[in-house]
Amino acid sequence: MSNQAPRGIAPELLVSQVRNTAPYVFDEGVIETPPATFVRELDRAMPATLSHFEYFRLCLGAHYLTCATPVPTDVDNQIRRKLWAPGLPLVTALEMGRLVLESRDWDFTVLTSRSSYGAKGTEWEHVALNGHAGEWFTVAAGAYAALGQYRAADAKTLRASLLDAIARETERHSQIFGSLWRAKDGLGALLASVSIAHNFGDLDRVVDMWDLPITDPLRRDFYNLTITPFDPERNLRHMGRLWTAGELYKSVIDGSSMALENHRHFALRKPRGLRARPELRVPLGPFFDEWGGRVATMLEGESLLETIDALVSGCERMPATAGYARALHAIRGARPELRERSDALTKSPHFRALLEMPRETFEARWHDAALALLDEIPGRA
Repeated sequence: MSNQAPRGIAPELLVSQVRNTAPYVFDEGVIETPPATFVRELDRAMPATLSHFEYFRLCLGAHYLTCATPVPTDVDNQIRRKLWAPGLPLVTALEMGRLVLESRDWDFTVLTSRSSYGAKGTEWEHVALNGHAGEWFTVAAGAYAALGQYRAADAKTLRASLLDAIARETERHSQIFGSLWRAKDGLGALLASVSIAHNFGDLDRVVDMWDLPITDPLRRDFYNLTITPFDPERNLRHMGRLWTAGELYKSVIDGSSMALENHRHFALRKPRGLRARPELRVPLGPFFDEWGGRVATMLEGESLLETIDALVSGCERMPATAGYARALHAIRGARPELRERSDALTKSPHFRALLEMPRETFEARWHDAALALLDEIPGRA
């Protein structure tokens, strides 16, 4: 067997892309997590060559470090499929699979501003749910599928461990959403629905990417969890919670939806000031008031003006959304001298209302709508 599989981007270029979108990763003491440590080591002294495992480790780390930034690195398909090429030596595949399994326990909350938590007063209150769990799902599914080509006992054991970890992560998602539903925390349920919909959507795509058969346990037990509440035998899966979260994510609220609000934020890729500090990473939409306040106090001059213009442009391109207008509401409150920069939006009754509406009123509307939907959605089954 060859000990090399096709590679994509050069290691030096990949490290430079991390620096471009998340420069704070390279400042000691700001982001302390294994992928940041490894990328800093390579930045200080890049070896002449990286082993296949080290290259995979770099791609995995770069993806985790940037997937919640304005300009994520484009190594998704590398870590999910291409670097798991047929004929990869068993020892290398085992190293890669064990790294994926280990990475589930890394602290991803330092790498994203899109975390939400379980209901207050419950055991899930401080347990984070974010899109990084979905990124982990995808590489875990890729490792699981790739290890299926090996007959060695070690490969089978690791494959079983990955499947078990996917099961435990799935149950964690279900329990967090269930705690919020029981507590009638409408905003919390909305926030959780974003991660749940994205994460299981990502898992489904990798199951399809590897063309796993319908008899495979990964496809059988974890596929389409947010699409249908029942398994093929019409048994309710995870008490219907994950499906309900998927339906909540798509449901219309004030002409928008969590699906519409949590897009890829192309409009915010241009303002380079947003890349300077981790506090300026984009949060879960449409609840951008607090983030807008940070933008208003942490950015100055052209960086702030460029960001305001990007938010205005984003509103104009997506006229049904609310998140960017909520950020502008906060900026206008903190920096009244810059109000005219976004005054063009007041010509729209929709955006004028959002620019003027108090945060408490806006969030209460979405909270109440979410609770009404949580009562209505089960009937759709």
